[in-house]
Amino acid sequence: MNASATTISPAWSGTFGGTLRPLAAQIAVTGYLAGFSVLPNQWFHLGWLLLVGSVAFVWKENAAQRLNQPVNLGAWLVVAFLLWMTLRSCCSEAFQQGHTSNEVMCGMLGSLLLAKFCGLTWQIARNHEALRSTGWITGILAGCAALTSLVLCYFVLPGHVAGERLVNLLVHGGLNPICTGLIFGFSAIWLAALVEGKVLPIPRRLAWALIALLHLAAFFSGSRGVILALACGHAALLLARGWRRSVAALSVFVITGMLYFTSAPLLTKLATWRAGSALVIEAPTLTHHLQKAVERGDNGRFDIYRAGWNALDNPWLGTGQWGVRDVWQCELQPDPCSMMTHLHSAFFATFVHGGIIGTALLLALLLQALRSARNLAQQGDATWIALLAFGCGGLLFDGESLTSLATAPRFEGLLFWLPVVVVLARDGLTSRPRAA
Repeated sequence: MNASATTISPAWSGTFGGTLRPLAAQIAVTGYLAGFSVLPNQWFHLGWLLLVGSVAFVWKENAAQRLNQPVNLGAWLVVAFLLWMTLRSCCSEAFQQGHTSNEVMCGMLGSLLLAKFCGLTWQIARNHEALRSTGWITGILAGCAALTSLVLCYFVLPGHVAGERLVNLLVHGGLNPICTGLIFGFSAIWLAALVEGKVLPIPRRLAWALIALLHLAAFFSGSRGVILALACGHAALLLARGWRRSVAALSVFVITGMLYFTSAPLLTKLATWRAGSALVIEAPTLTHHLQKAVERGDNGRFDIYRAGWNALDNPWLGTGQWGVRDVWQCELQPDPCSMMTHLHSAFFATFVHGGIIGTALLLALLLQALRSARNLAQQGDATWIALLAFGCGGLLFDGESLTSLATAPRFEGLLFWLPVVVVLARDGLTSRPRAA
């Protein structure tokens, strides 16, 4: 009897651990991704990944399962890129002088969290249904946040004007409009790629209503980078799926865009109604959204890019990531809006911080990810090439760093690393020879 018990116990323990570890990983990743829309600040957001993600590492894979995993070129490129950027930052003069301890600690913590996020995402990428459920949960919560913000900003809360740049009121009490638009737009593209799996008419109609809502909220953020990212995502979806399977999502994008750019007269009437006709001598007039986008110009980005370029002493090695902000900020005029806190392009920031070597590693990683995403699209899963295109379009003129989760916008893990890690992991699985 005792011998029998000791024989069954290890097997039961392995099954128990093998069941809970993927579940804990999915909960950690899903909560982190949905937290971009609903968790109130970075302490809750990053804390969720730190605490819940640590549970997933308690149960370890057995040796046979580890040996059965193939060597993946994409995984090596991820490690090489992150390792180079971290080592270069540790060898910078600012790091060695020790005057930026807070920035260094934040950067190191962000890098560790990024490594944890990549590991957890790599694990759940093996399960197609887990990815689908994660996408639906993320999209539904983003839709709830978009609806809440639209109603409160434009109809309820005082001090807000109908038609102003939309912010997500559930995060920081008013998230930056650029971050708001990119997060809502990413969820919209994700749901637009997943809606084909809905067969029943009622869930399918509700899904399309949610997609339209997220598109509209993304447009009302007023960010030109969001519009560029949405165009990139829909273009990739169109190329991967063809016209017939993509025309519905593309129509939602075009119609919501037209509604946004022609909504100024209606919003003016809404603002007048909210103010009350007895209290208003002259009806407020809203500037046309296209005119506002043109008047903003480049928002000082060209000055930022010029300052970052002039800060490069060694173009091959870059400046490092920590404690070098003053090197390029000294060339900029004082900005009361404090927009000049980072380089506002994740790819240009990689060049400034990591030099030509870091940029080459990033380019190799991105090309491998695009090849893997194309392979998945040819096998019928166009979700990730669309999300990768959206993320790259959004990060072209926004973003702080691709080597940390603890950045100012904090959306690099969602826009870049999620699709990159998923396509690399899934391509490694599909390229494996099937067991007999």
